[in-house]
Amino acid sequence: MLLSQNAFIVRPLNLFLMVCISLVFGISHDLPDYTNESCTFKISLRNFRSILSWELKNHSIVATRYTLLYTIMSKPEDWKIVKNCANTTRSFCDLTDEWRSTHEAYVTNLEGFSGNTTLSNCSRNFWLDIDMSFEPPEFEIVGFTNHINVIVKFPSIVEEELQFDLSLVIEEQSEGIVKKHKPTVKGNMSGNFTYIIDKLIPNTNYCVSVYFEHNDEQAVIKSPLKCTLLQPGQESEFS
Repeated sequence: MLLSQNAFIVRPLNLFLMVCISLVFGISHDLPDYTNESCTFKISLRNFRSILSWELKNHSIVATRYTLLYTIMSKPEDWKIVKNCANTTRSFCDLTDEWRSTHEAYVTNLEGFSGNTTLSNCSRNFWLDIDMSFEPPEFEIVGFTNHINVIVKFPSIVEEELQFDLSLVIEEQSEGIVKKHKPTVKGNMSGNFTYIIDKLIPNTNYCVSVYFEHNDEQAVIKSPLKCTLLQPGQESEFS
């Protein structure tokens, strides 16, 4: 898949879309009031897996297990329990195999328990194309005399619908100067991808960060810097 840098996404108003879709399809899902929600949700693409995480706003409430349910707003279906997130002690859920469409609105309900007592009940609607944040990929750097190999590690298999319209960015930093590299990845983002930063100065320290940019211009999540000192005659050095 060719990484697109020119696609344009219009961010809709969530409440407006929920009302319109519900009217068109005659769906009876109640619209949640987020103002008094007791949970904070975050949906992230982590190593090309859709991970939903949550946190209770009231830290004095300690749930020992959670159950996650969802339904799709455009379909008149009952709530579905996510099997791998039923009675889970974790505060996150892998929804990669459940949420596969970027064009659907997923209505989510999270129940928190302690013993047989329900401590919290939170709702939230998600559009993956709008709400997804993109965590940086894993990578390594190998320094030579005057260039650096940046090896970006993608999973061996990546579902096409989870690639979004992402641009891979490799950021080079040295002595206060920052340069952005935007390599073109042809085909699917799968397997290792190597990019060479060349024409560098020996005896100089260089640092590299890797991250994704999305076309809706949301805030990016940069990886921690990895650094290496380029030394004359240096065949390879990993930092």
